[in-house]
Amino acid sequence: MKSLIKTLALAAVIISCSSPKAEEEEEEPIEVVADTTRIEESPMKPIEVEGKVKEITMGKDGYTAQIVTGKDEVYFLTISIPNMKDPKQYKTVKPGETVKVKGDAWMLEQDNYITVRELN
Repeated sequence: MKSLIKTLALAAVIISCSSPKAEEEEEEPIEVVADTTRIEESPMKPIEVEGKVKEITMGKDGYTAQIVTGKDEVYFLTISIPNMKDPKQYKTVKPGETVKVKGDAWMLEQDNYITVRELN
């Protein structure tokens, strides 16, 4: 039985080695560029902002609210129950409302984001 298994394995190797290979296309090398964008000194910076809600985008575990502060700064707030310090603070805000949040600030390309930890 062992010799039959060895013979079949050897036959499989020989067949795979002797089969014609498809022509391989040359692929262009992929250039990897590191994103070094940060908010001031730290990629995750505690922040507190207040602003007027302009737009809401619903997501799987919560939503993203775009706000504009009194200084015309735009922030995208990621608001979800798992990210809240106290899940009881979670609520859905509406365009036109003014909200005050505390959370962790970060940037993606040129946009300012806040993972909201406290929502008032």
